[in-house]
Amino acid sequence: MSSQDRKSNRLESDQFISYRLYDSKDRVCDEGMAKTVNISRSGVAVENRTQFDVGAKVELTIALTEDLVKAEGVVRNVDQKDDETYHIGIEFVNISENEIKQLAEEYPEMLD
Repeated sequence: MSSQDRKSNRLESDQFISYRLYDSKDRVCDEGMAKTVNISRSGVAVENRTQFDVGAKVELTIALTEDLVKAEGVVRNVDQKDDETYHIGIEFVNISENEIKQLAEEYPEMLD
């Protein structure tokens, strides 16, 4: 997918994120911390040492300077960067407008 085909502009990001990953039977199969690589109105890319399955449901808590933002997402792509690092693209599927506003306070370009 080219950047012209994307729904939202991706903005470089370096925030901590906690996640809860669910398996196909909707059971928690992993929990942990990761670091954001980029973020947009429609999703986030995170860097992690654990590979996620494409299509898996993820609950996210993103630590901003002043707030915590909660969202639910679905893993859309996984890119192995090296032997120990994955970049994981997560599309937001459940995030409130209030949470979007909190993200936009940290990343004003998000609403462009």
